Amino acid sequence: MADILDLNERKRHLAAKKGLGPWSRRFGVVFADDTSVRDLDSSVIRFFIRGGEESAMALYEFIMGVQGLGAGQRFHHLDSDNKMRVMDITLFLLDLMRFEAMYRLEWLDEYDLLKTPMLDLVQNFRKEFWVNRHAAPSFNPAHPLFEQYNAQFEGDRNSFVRKLIPEAIQAFCKGDQDGGES
Repeated sequence: MADILDLNERKRHLAAKKGLGPWSRRFGVVFADDTSVRDLDSSVIRFFIRGGEESAMALYEFIMGVQGLGAGQRFHHLDSDNKMRVMDITLFLLDLMRFEAMYRLEWLDEYDLLKTPMLDLVQNFRKEFWVNRHAAPSFNPAHPLFEQYNAQFEGDRNSFVRKLIPEAIQAFCKGDQDGGES
């Protein structure tokens, strides 16, 4: 039994190395098997939440590395099923990074998925996290818009949070324009 556990741990470590190795080189930061969105440096969060081709490619690189699908540059050569799977996970991780930015701005309450190792989010996406792909954290009661959020039908609250993403990106990335750190 110990051999099976050790083999699973080795596979997990290898998947993390394939997915996070390029990020370590790109960002000059060491990422571990258990690195979560919560553990990411603010500069890394800013890189991703702005979106764009470069950040998308870095997410493909991570996801495809973890899933054994090759280098991120090969994304456009994947078959339709794998391409859709990578895109679904990309959008999910991007949402989580944006929620983390909103959490750091103190707009949102704690959200357990932000503390889940990113490796697990990718490896177990269909099995465990697919159902949460459209969910959003609760609004922080201290935020000035909390009463508006609270007045929403429960089913509309996720949409309320998501509508504030552009404003949150601007607020979180403001430190770059000012030369400061958020």
